[in-house]
Order: sequence, then structure tokens, then C-alpha cells
Amino acid sequence: MRFAPPYADRCANPSGYAYWWQLMRLVFDLPDPRKFPPLTGFSAEEISVVRRYNTCCEELAESSVLSHATRVNVSWNRADDGSHQEKITAEFPAREAIRGTTVLFRQLFSNEERASYNTVRKLIGRRVHDCKDAESDRRAEMQKCWNGAHGQLRAYLLTFLADRKVCDASGWKAELPDADVKPEALIKLFQYGDLIHWGDGAEELSRLSSDEFKRSWNTMHYLTALTQLSHFYLGYSLLTKSAIGS
Repeated sequence: MRFAPPYADRCANPSGYAYWWQLMRLVFDLPDPRKFPPLTGFSAEEISVVRRYNTCCEELAESSVLSHATRVNVSWNRADDGSHQEKITAEFPAREAIRGTTVLFRQLFSNEERASYNTVRKLIGRRVHDCKDAESDRRAEMQKCWNGAHGQLRAYLLTFLADRKVCDASGWKAELPDADVKPEALIKLFQYGDLIHWGDGAEELSRLSSDEFKRSWNTMHYLTALTQLSHFYLGYSLLTKSAIGS
């Protein structure tokens, strides 16, 4: 990795953080956010917004969800009558941990929040555009790299992107798992169909969770989507700290 996993010192399982950042390195090879050249010209309100974003990231880094070894195992047992019975074993974080992390994550994920990633990256982007010095091109390139990765992470699972990267590099043609999972849509479905509000999306989420396997499989995909974006937000937090000289 180019840099140590952001905020790994705040979690109980640093190896869980390393896993996600190894995938990030493979897929995006992002520049070290700590080396972003400082900017000037921020207003007091803008500094307040950036600091709020960073406070949320620091708290999010302590969530057990981000370093949990989430998995779903499927096995079949042979019954006395010769039939096979499916057994689903899901290893998820505690339900209250998932709900609490979801609420905090929304402050970074939702474009409607005052200190969301989208708000902060636009704020940083304006300063990058206005600040003309010897580091201008470097800042613009780093900002472009991080913003581009965010778009990909809202559109696809990081595990799928890593599989695709390896296959493309090797010239392999294959149907890859989870190609149809759309993180942004799935996150909103769980947020507003269950975890934050029982409103828009509740019926669709219920339909997608019609049996134990579907419920477990979709929950795993949701946690994967939330975790990959959370780690991205933590990384960008270090860039913003460097930008404001914090």
C-alpha cells in the first residue's frame, strides 16, 4: 500500500482495514491523502464544515462494522429421508451497531447533509481552482483521482472492481460475481426501507428479503457497500485535514 490505512489506529481490528485498502490500491492506486498540499482562503464557515466532516469520520472509524469479517455461508445437510436441507450461517455485526453506523454514515453519504462528502469535496474543489501556485496541478490531479474513485464506489462493489481489474490485466473473459449490485441504490433501500426510516423502499426491501438466503445475501451486500464507502470517506478526511492545515 502507498500509505497506512486511514484511522486504523482507532479500530479494534486493523487487519480488517488493511483488507479494504489493499483492494483500493489494486483498483484505484490513490495518492497519499496526507501529502495533499495545503490550501488557503477558507472562510470560518467552510472550516467549520470540513471539521464537522472530519469529526464524523473519526467517530465512524471506531465502528465495529468497518472491521468486521462479514460473511454468509451456505451448506446442505442430508436428511434421513435422503433430501437435502439448506443451512444459512450469517456472520454480521450486532444489529444495533449496523443501525448506529448507518445513521452516522448518512451524514457523509447523503448530498442533503451540510457536511457530506459531496459538500466538502466541492468546497475543496473551489479552493483548488482558485489557488494558483506551484502545487496547483498536483492538487487538481489528487482531487480528480479521489473524486473519480468515489463515483466508482457508489456504482459498483469494490470486490467486483478488483475482480474485473485482475481479469482485464490477464485477458480473461468471465462473468464476474456481484456485477449487478448497485451500492448507491442498495444503501438508500436499506436506509429508507428499514434502518433509518420505514418508508420509501420498505415494500421492495421486504420483497428482496422474502427468504433467509435472500435476506442474508442482501444484508451482506449492503454492509459491503457501506464499508467500502466508509473507508473512502476516512481516506478523504485525511486529504481535507491536509488541505486546511489541521
